[in-house]
Amino acid sequence: MTSGFNFPKPEFDIEATVDRAMALINRTLQPSLEDAQKAVDKVRAARPLVAPGDLMDQVTRGNRMRAARAVSFSLPSILPGVGTAISAAALPVALREVLKEAVSATIKVGLLFDRDLTDPELTRVAVLLVLTEGAVKLDKTGRIRPDAILGRHASLLGTPASYEALAALTPEERQEVAASQSEILRAWALAVGPPLLAGLLPFGLGPMAAANYMQYVLKGTITSAGRAFGPAGPGGPGGPVPGTLDEIPEREIRQDDPGS
Repeated sequence: MTSGFNFPKPEFDIEATVDRAMALINRTLQPSLEDAQKAVDKVRAARPLVAPGDLMDQVTRGNRMRAARAVSFSLPSILPGVGTAISAAALPVALREVLKEAVSATIKVGLLFDRDLTDPELTRVAVLLVLTEGAVKLDKTGRIRPDAILGRHASLLGTPASYEALAALTPEERQEVAASQSEILRAWALAVGPPLLAGLLPFGLGPMAAANYMQYVLKGTITSAGRAFGPAGPGGPGGPVPGTLDEIPEREIRQDDPGS
């Protein structure tokens, strides 16, 4: 006779989940520039003499909080069995919410470095490049290969001020990157999605672990964005990005964000 709890182990297909999520995810790449600019201006007004790289954590704090709270879709897993099934069905929505915050944070960092993001095609390509770099760094399987996704443009990943290189591309060359959008988003979702499965652990243990991981995902995105949009010269984020991204206390993640 044995004792103890037997946690449910539902069959879960991350590939199928990502496929369901793609229809939602593809609609999240056009955040409001006006709202992003307001958030940037608010932080700059409070600290006008601070370098952009040192303001990235403040500008993107709301994004990190909301990404961490996206795992609330997994909270029904507190109830083993049926709760886990409900949480699994909500994972595509959670993925979309995390991606939305990653894209929004990327845009804010670009505006913080005074990049002109009024060209939607150029902006979208820059965002896709940041997401690709994030997916490669998160991938632990080695299945995500930048050269297979971006071809000759894979060399731009991790390059300081890569936004300038993107701006110098011809429209045809930018389209080569844009044409890989579905592959890039799928690679990103496959890299971010599996840790979200931790949210399916019952009794509330999973959502806590997943929330912490979503902060980690956003931090990587912000670091990549700082490298892409920042200057390549001295003081630019050619190496470690200036500024230290702060940890958000769990109690703040649970609160409603006033919108920063």
